[in-house]
Amino acid sequence: PEIDIMEANDHAFQSTPHSCDSPMNGHYSQCDRVGCSQNTRNIAGSYGPGSEYRIDTTHPFEVRTEFLKDEGMLTGMRTILVQRGRRVVLSHLTCDVAYLAKLTDALSDGMS
Repeated sequence: PEIDIMEANDHAFQSTPHSCDSPMNGHYSQCDRVGCSQNTRNIAGSYGPGSEYRIDTTHPFEVRTEFLKDEGMLTGMRTILVQRGRRVVLSHLTCDVAYLAKLTDALSDGMS
C-alpha cells in the first residue's frame, strides 16, 4: 500500500491512496496503480500561479493530511492546503470505505 500525499507542480496538486491485496510471505504482489485520487484540477480556481487562485503557487503554502478512522479502521482521508487564511480541501469522498480500510494495517504499522 502507498499514499501519495503530494504529487504536484505549480498548476495541479493531487493526493492518492493506493491499496494492495493482502501480502504473501511479507510481500505485496498486487497493488492498485491508479488509486483513489483527488486533484485540484477538479476544483475551479483552487490552485495555480497567481493571486486569482485560492492557493497561489508562487508563494509558500501549508499541506495537512488527516486520516479519519472509525473503530480503528481507516474510513477517510482529507488533504488540506492552506495559504493566508484560504483553504482548498481534497476530501476523497469518492473513495470507497472498504478500499481505504485496506490501508489500515499499513498505516498502523508505520507506513513510510
